[in-house]
Amino acid sequence: MHKKKKTKLYILIAVSMVFSFSIMRSLTPHVFVANTPTLNPDFMSTLQKSPIAVFAYLGNIQEDATLKDHLETAKIPQATPPKGTNYTSIAKGVYASEGGENEKRYIKIEKGTKLEIHTLVLSDGRTVKVYVPVE
Repeated sequence: MHKKKKTKLYILIAVSMVFSFSIMRSLTPHVFVANTPTLNPDFMSTLQKSPIAVFAYLGNIQEDATLKDHLETAKIPQATPPKGTNYTSIAKGVYASEGGENEKRYIKIEKGTKLEIHTLVLSDGRTVKVYVPVE
């Protein structure tokens, strides 16, 4: 009976050593800079942010992010195009109307299309928002 416990202990020690080696082998490039004893500053900032990420995951803040996306989408200016307006695809889920020189052009964005919002300041001082589709 004593021999079985000793064998189990040796197996447990060997497994823990292999596990520890594999963890350190995979983490070392992220923790240290170019195989030197210098700590990677990106790793330190990630380590500081990790408790926040854990609380965000546990608190289900993802729903709040979705709500924020819906609120941002509601801020996009909307207009009603004339009946019979023809659209041409310009990106996945984004269409532009074909109009003459003096006609207004309309943009149609399908529901579920992901957009990045960029705020730009023009040379005349006006601030505009640019919506860029993300694929």
